[in-house]
Amino acid sequence: MVNAAIIALIGIAFLIANYFLYGRFIEKKIKPTNKKTPAFINKDKTDFYPANKFFLFGHHFASIAGAGPIIGPILAVSYFGWLAVSLWIILGTIFIGAVHDYLSLMLSVRNKGRGISRISSDALNRRSGKVFAIMIYLTLMLIVTVFSVSAADSIISQPSLVIPIIAISIIAVILGLAVYKFKKNPLISSLIALVFVFFFMWVGYKVPLSLPFALQTQQIIWITILISYGAIASLIPVWIFLQPRDYLSAIQLILFLFLGFASIFIVQPNVNIPLIIKGNLPMWPILFITVACGAVSGFHSLVASGTTSKQLASEKHGKFIGYGGMIAEGLLALLVLLFIGSLAWNSGSLNFLDSLEQGWVIAFGNGIGNVVGSLNISFLGFAIASLIGVFMVNQFILTSLDTSTRISRLVLADTFRQKILKKKWFGVLITVIPAYILAITNSYANLWRLFGSANQLIAAIALITISAYFIEHKQHIKFLIIPTAFMVATTVGALLYGLFNKAGYILTGNWLLSIISIILVVLALFVSYEGFQVVKKYRKRI
Repeated sequence: MVNAAIIALIGIAFLIANYFLYGRFIEKKIKPTNKKTPAFINKDKTDFYPANKFFLFGHHFASIAGAGPIIGPILAVSYFGWLAVSLWIILGTIFIGAVHDYLSLMLSVRNKGRGISRISSDALNRRSGKVFAIMIYLTLMLIVTVFSVSAADSIISQPSLVIPIIAISIIAVILGLAVYKFKKNPLISSLIALVFVFFFMWVGYKVPLSLPFALQTQQIIWITILISYGAIASLIPVWIFLQPRDYLSAIQLILFLFLGFASIFIVQPNVNIPLIIKGNLPMWPILFITVACGAVSGFHSLVASGTTSKQLASEKHGKFIGYGGMIAEGLLALLVLLFIGSLAWNSGSLNFLDSLEQGWVIAFGNGIGNVVGSLNISFLGFAIASLIGVFMVNQFILTSLDTSTRISRLVLADTFRQKILKKKWFGVLITVIPAYILAITNSYANLWRLFGSANQLIAAIALITISAYFIEHKQHIKFLIIPTAFMVATTVGALLYGLFNKAGYILTGNWLLSIISIILVVLALFVSYEGFQVVKKYRKRI
């Protein structure tokens, strides 16, 4: 067994050091300027609005986090052990994930705040962009579906969440008005807002609220509320709600990271999960698809080019928000691994395998409670620590829910440029209505099995687009070739494995997933070919 504090120290050192080292190298490639950004040029207060640097970091970090860097490492560790997962989190974050996020943001800023699918149309061809946009729309619709169900289930299982969830939404609006309309000091306003957030968390703990209905009825009611919330939030001007709410959520997560790593260093638990697990799944490509957001995620390019780029006040903030946001997410994924690793593997009343059988939220909560509760601080026992962790996860799920709804509207309007799609309410409705039907009928579960591969395919196509853009603008792309090739190969490999393994879609007769997988493979190969043609044309610039 290894001391978790040693792994934490190595991981933190590598991630933070490379924000300054490799992050600086990438920044030199993009060469930030003092030119006006789309947030100023296209300012409309709904989607385009220059944001305070720290507010925007909060929005970006909270949006890309979601449940991904929590559930991904938990599942990956259960399949492969902690060594390979921790190495991929650290190295994948530095050399692929953070590069992908930062450059997606900056390419969008350099292209009038357009989304990655529209940039793909320009860098490759219009066919690629439109097919890519449809894939993005379907992926986002699935995210809205699953996150609304996940949030509803967590609220039902933890009635203590109801009051703080309502409270933080109201506090966020007040904070946005205070900072942007009444020009109050952002730091003081934020501190006051945080005091109220933690106060209402305590109120929620003391006064849990639950609906007096059957479980299925409760789920439908909460799904209805949450999807309606996502739809409304996606239409509200970003400065009133999106920026301040996500900023508050991000501050909570940063405080959580400090508390979590401090607890690891003080308690120094052992990592009880096996070093390497040899199971039925091949480490390549499944490990890299499973960890997902903890190292690299296509969803991040959608956030970076969908909402963040429209709020970036200066190109010089890009590294802090784009590269730095992914470094923070890598730290979160590493902390999750160490928390759950502190649990006994398969014995005792509080062990990892039994916790995971009850759901990843329970496993995460038990891991937090086990470490933080061991500090023996009277007001921060096992129950409170677990509640803080679940509340934080729920906040990020809600952030990703309304951000995904907003992005889907923007992607459709930006790529297809039809008059009806420019109507904001229409773009929202064609996302939330099918998502709602999939959620309340529980018919999304089959499709969700493909999410990991589809999500990473978006990252692969984003990297192809970035490479094509760079080489067309007389930039060398040696630093992009390996990450791009790796992501394409891994995604195609995962899709083919899903099709042809012994329990794969074809042999089990799952023709829906078989057809979708084949379409995704063809899309990956088609876009890769288009990217190769661009590279071939300008090969002397490699």
